[in-house]
Amino acid sequence: MPQARRVFLVLLLASLLFKIVFAALLPMTGDEAYFLAWGREPDWGFYDHPPMVGWWLAVLDAISSHTLVLRLPALLVPAVLAFGAVAAVRRYDETLAWLAGSLVLLAPINVWNVAITTDVPLMFFSGLAVLAYVRAQRTGAGIDFVLCGLALGGALMSKYFAGLLAIAIFAHSVWRPSRGKLVGLGLVVLASLPAAVIQIWWNAANCWPNVMFNIVNRHDSAGLSWSTPALYIASAIYAMSPPLALALLRRRGEGKADAAVGAAASAVDPRDDAGRERAIAANTCAWLAAVPLLIFAALSPVKTIGLHWLASFALPAILWFVLAGAGGDRARRGALRFGIGFAIVHQVLIAVLLVLPTETWSGLRQYPGLVMTVHADELADAIGSERLDSHVLASNGYSAAVTLEYNLDRRVVVFGSGSSHARHDDMRADFRELDGRDFLILRKDRYQPGEYDAFFERVTAETIDVRGASFTFVTGRGFRYEVYRDEVLEEIRRLWYQVPAWLPSGPCYFCDRYFPDRACHR
Repeated sequence: MPQARRVFLVLLLASLLFKIVFAALLPMTGDEAYFLAWGREPDWGFYDHPPMVGWWLAVLDAISSHTLVLRLPALLVPAVLAFGAVAAVRRYDETLAWLAGSLVLLAPINVWNVAITTDVPLMFFSGLAVLAYVRAQRTGAGIDFVLCGLALGGALMSKYFAGLLAIAIFAHSVWRPSRGKLVGLGLVVLASLPAAVIQIWWNAANCWPNVMFNIVNRHDSAGLSWSTPALYIASAIYAMSPPLALALLRRRGEGKADAAVGAAASAVDPRDDAGRERAIAANTCAWLAAVPLLIFAALSPVKTIGLHWLASFALPAILWFVLAGAGGDRARRGALRFGIGFAIVHQVLIAVLLVLPTETWSGLRQYPGLVMTVHADELADAIGSERLDSHVLASNGYSAAVTLEYNLDRRVVVFGSGSSHARHDDMRADFRELDGRDFLILRKDRYQPGEYDAFFERVTAETIDVRGASFTFVTGRGFRYEVYRDEVLEEIRRLWYQVPAWLPSGPCYFCDRYFPDRACHR
């Protein structure tokens, strides 16, 4: 067995064992609980993002609601893409193929991420689209372009960052176009079109929530900043792995995404068919990695680029690094050694964090949220089963609400105006049906006396301590729906449901439910 293959298999086994233990021990995070709420009420779309992660969780939750089962995709997707990288490179060099697979496993985010979020299906389908497109450049076969389009459609049904990969494919196709490239682009577009149609149809029938969230509502804090580009550069270097990122940066002076052609040609004889194929594959991967990263760079002065946004573009960058031969064998061996050492550092740090007692973090502002997540059973005991069963349970933020909903296995609504993020509870909750009911509102932040008096006939509040974290239980008797509608729901309508005039008007679950006499269009 070649040494490179043995290294890959050892890394694969070690990675899976570590992440299985981590996934089983790490409590369900707020975002994960939010996406699980989607899965328990499957639909063609959800407030923030397209539906794919909700569909995956619907299937997994039918098997078990244990965190390890729900997180299986986060554990397995990097391994699947690593085998895909091996298959893509193997025709050129056996050793390089297993090295490519190892580097995919060692990409920092793949080392430690066990959370099931929208980024996991995005990474899966984007990876499949990259592999199919690279293969299509070699074979020219229509079926490979169709497979790329279908995978791109799956990525679009996962998260709209798939659009960056679509832009990269378009740019590569029209740069020095040929009949084959343009026909292939048409097949990619046709195969991915159904996913786009589904998203447009669902959004048009539901007040355009994805458009409102991703384009209109979530950018209130956006503005010119000199720190966010530096943060983006650091995030990109980390996500790609520093040795690989440095290899990419060394070629920045050439100013073209197809600079990889020269590097690949220097490593193989360009007169050889396999050499030309490898150069083409390296060039293609350079485009698929560079275009999204450059778009993020252009946005970084006015927008903070999340680390998780970059996860889907590590695969083409790794394939470029291996196929182009930038830095030679020494650079590749160095990247492998660094990746192994960096992975061990991450795993040791995570192991230490897992064994520390919760109280270690009592000085942090986020400590009550940590207690709510890790020790929900103690919080449930403090509430008491009688109140849990007889009251409408609520919290004033989506993260607390869905975390409690998962841990208490009871519906928890969001009470109050909240923020522009994660407003899917607007679709799930119908406050008209709760008129006159008694509420128990769990608060981990400071509660102002009288804050809820207008919305109930009588309000009482008590503060309890769980592991040094203070929580307020607000009991509201006799919910006054009309007052809540006129003060809170009207504020929500004004802040988050003012659909721009450039979007066609249509059904709107929020306004149709609460304000049939008022339009949600500006």
